[in-house]
Amino acid sequence: PERAIDGNRASNLGQGSCNTNIARGGNVIQSSLYEKEVPERAIDGNRASNLGQGSCSVTNNNFKPWWRLDLLKPYQINTVTITNRGDCCPERINGAEIRIGNSLNDNGNDNPRCAVISFMAAGTSQTFVCNGMEGRYVNIVIPGRREFLTLCEVEVTGQALGNTAPTDTNIARGGHVIQSSLYEEEVPERAIDGNRASNLGQGSCSVTNNNFKPWWRLDLLKTYQINTVTITNRGDCCPERINGAEIRIGNSLNDNGNDNPRCAVISFMAAGTSQTFVCNGMEGRYVNIVIPGRREFLTLCEVEVTGQALGNTAPTADSHIQSSIKYTDCLFFGGKFGQINTYTNIARGGNVIQSSLYEKEVPERAIDGNRASNLGQRSCSVTNNNFKPWWRLDLLKTYQINTVTITNRGDCCPERINGAEIRIGNSLNDNGNDNPRCAVILFMAAGTSQTFVCNGMEGRYVNIVIPGRQEFLTLCEVEVTGQALGNTAPTGDLYHLTWNVIQGGNVIQSSLYEKEVPERAIDGNRASNLGQRSCSVTNNNFKPWWRLDLLKTYQINTVTITNRGDCCPERINGAEIRIGNSLNDNGNDNPRCAVILFMAAGTSQTFDCNGMEGRYVNIVIPGRREFLTLCEVEVTGQALGNTGPIGDLYHLT
Repeated sequence: PERAIDGNRASNLGQGSCNTNIARGGNVIQSSLYEKEVPERAIDGNRASNLGQGSCSVTNNNFKPWWRLDLLKPYQINTVTITNRGDCCPERINGAEIRIGNSLNDNGNDNPRCAVISFMAAGTSQTFVCNGMEGRYVNIVIPGRREFLTLCEVEVTGQALGNTAPTDTNIARGGHVIQSSLYEEEVPERAIDGNRASNLGQGSCSVTNNNFKPWWRLDLLKTYQINTVTITNRGDCCPERINGAEIRIGNSLNDNGNDNPRCAVISFMAAGTSQTFVCNGMEGRYVNIVIPGRREFLTLCEVEVTGQALGNTAPTADSHIQSSIKYTDCLFFGGKFGQINTYTNIARGGNVIQSSLYEKEVPERAIDGNRASNLGQRSCSVTNNNFKPWWRLDLLKTYQINTVTITNRGDCCPERINGAEIRIGNSLNDNGNDNPRCAVILFMAAGTSQTFVCNGMEGRYVNIVIPGRQEFLTLCEVEVTGQALGNTAPTGDLYHLTWNVIQGGNVIQSSLYEKEVPERAIDGNRASNLGQRSCSVTNNNFKPWWRLDLLKTYQINTVTITNRGDCCPERINGAEIRIGNSLNDNGNDNPRCAVILFMAAGTSQTFDCNGMEGRYVNIVIPGRREFLTLCEVEVTGQALGNTGPIGDLYHLT
């Protein structure tokens, strides 16, 4: 296994990576030893992927083989990058799981799961985003079958619990900064001084005057693909001032850079905390933080940015464009969705065009509602073998796009789609291909469908384009979910499928406030005013909880919660979503999917649980006395043993 964390991606991504690999300082062990392929080889700093190069760890052909990294203390794990064997048998890694936690039960294989490796091509490296999961141990295990486990590189990024800064390379430190105005001596440079001190008197926070639409801008001096932006909020006063701030990334200085595409909105940040926002490789020289629509002080106690300069062969920090693959792991199983397909596909009502026409394979075939993937079935669009071929969907009005699902050709040439980009926006420059990028399709097996999460990107046009080479562009189906701007609920949130998941479940809560029974949270109604009789409520207890029993074990993809709208929305702040099979502490000791930091009154938010396994879904408010009010709880997932997800498409809020 040591070969798996040797720091070298030579087989695919150049000779090294620029991010701090915390695996190198750890200890490793594996379930058994094949010949001399010792676990230490996985931490030798070398991504060479041919077994004869002596840099891959290998177990014997065991049932449930595993490899474990001991980081010696708990970390918040950001990413795990794995390099697969290149000279033989790449399919052996399929189905492997990455597990992270502090337990050595079952040799660490019972810890919470970060991701499942659905597929990796020979000799390639893939990065899986673990969203700050906490643990001392990182396991890779192949459950359920006899197999050799071969790892030619395992790299881990994260931060030790209690550290004041992440271990990733912060590209903000070398940039130039400016802000809309200056409050006293709190200059913009203080936000990139490398110090997360959050009390104003410590002299490490930038502050603008109380202006309308205050902004702060970082100039990185050249264009980067931005992976993450981490912001530290003021700790000694007024944390609510940051609420509603937007992170904007791009190359334009229109409106001082504030017109660039949006990565994220900061809904809420507690005093003195740091939050990391994933920007999915958005391209830009400028990173803006702006508070639109009101007069406010803008205070930033640190801004940290990770990404890779365009043209680099390796990322400068922990997350990169492969994060789209990680999301896909949560959204498709075994390369297909099964036969359930009742979500609203907004592509069906649009107009389509493509760069050229191959024979009679018109662009409309890609939105005919049919995922048939053999060309002879007449359900795939195809361009000629052009340079930079493209296909464009016009949705006729602007949407916030949640997901784009693409079905690849099945009877021939699946590799043609590799490198295609999904672009979303309102511009027709370069036929729409200059719009911001949602994702890159690195690989798709023949005849499979993959779903890419676009995080509410705004646009009328959805383009698929293959840049930089001459190619046929074949699309056997394109499906899009999202919500028209101004709508109060997404048009593709799989609400009906979600209801089917939990309709047969049982619910209970820690106590009962008046007649607001727990069943009201699964009545299929998002009405959020208490008088509408569709919200469950506990008494004002210490550590109130609500529990859903799904009656059997599911892999849970998402949990969507609707907050009360007519009163007291802040009561939900700090609630945790817990998923698992244990009833210890009424189910509240199960692994955590997410923490609800903030929800506006009457809104619904969807939390991605990455296929966590469990029969029980708990919502609990730990550490204080509170009323727990839930106006709807919706769950998507797949029963263990099913061939397709029950509710596999969703939106991220």
